[in-house]
Amino acid sequence: MKALVQAGYEGLASLSLDGVAMPVPGKNDVRVRVLACGANASDWEFATGTPAYARIYGARRPYPRILGSDVVGVIDAVGANVRLAVGTRVVGDTFGTFGGFAEYAVAKADQWVPVPDEIPDDIAAALPQSGVIAAEGMEGVSPGARVLINGAGGGSGPLAIQMAKVRGAHVTAVDNATKADVMAASGADVVLDYAQTDFAQSLDETWDVILDLWGTRKARDIAPVLAQGGRYMLVGGPMRVIGSITLAAITRRYGRYRRMGVLSVHQGPEHLPGLMRQVMAGELAPKIGATVPLDEAPKALARMARGDIPGKLIIRVGEPAAP
Repeated sequence: MKALVQAGYEGLASLSLDGVAMPVPGKNDVRVRVLACGANASDWEFATGTPAYARIYGARRPYPRILGSDVVGVIDAVGANVRLAVGTRVVGDTFGTFGGFAEYAVAKADQWVPVPDEIPDDIAAALPQSGVIAAEGMEGVSPGARVLINGAGGGSGPLAIQMAKVRGAHVTAVDNATKADVMAASGADVVLDYAQTDFAQSLDETWDVILDLWGTRKARDIAPVLAQGGRYMLVGGPMRVIGSITLAAITRRYGRYRRMGVLSVHQGPEHLPGLMRQVMAGELAPKIGATVPLDEAPKALARMARGDIPGKLIIRVGEPAAP
């Protein structure tokens, strides 16, 4: 089968479309013929080996060799202990085993959830990691809360904006100027271009909830703009920023009335049925910024890393499932 294979930590130079052996499902596994796979910032982090946590699976040699974890596909084969039917279209978060940037992928049966016919492949593929980050980041947001989402123009940000607005929050969204339309279309009350406005220094405002999808500021810079009783959650960023926020969380240096920490996302299928119900009810709409075939994936991933794709990047692998 064809797969996007990673040979090292040189990013674009390390990725190539190669022929590899077809994966064989174990007794508790499901193999799918991949239709689409959502790309995440973590895919580029693993491809470059930076920040340092991206080498958790291999300090010198990359593992896995095939990235991609937000997988939509049609079940092609199942293990002896699996009751899911061959031919069922499913979505899964295969983070940890990955393999989604390929024509076929294998993961444990309990990682897959059937996809309703009403939801297209690319929309389903935009939900696993991005949707869970957004859902857990916006959990507990109350009516009238002032919410800021930094890095809000990618995959998770538009979903988080929509979830916050449904809860009655006032939302400030921050990203580069090319993503302004996506953030506004998702319902943001205020849209900021980070190249023009530093939310941590240029505005005389505070926020009750800050979801920082890519942090560049240490705890001392965040504390003044976090309201008393407020909550700051970091998803990713350089190790110096992660270290600063982690230390602040442990020591509570900035006061008992401000909570800071790294968002611990619970990967898995638990959120997926609810997210898909919200999509079908018209309450949630992933913003797809680009859909590219597998052979164009390396350059598209590099574009995503540069911030050139507003919304979610989807890698199309197989032909769309028949309605």
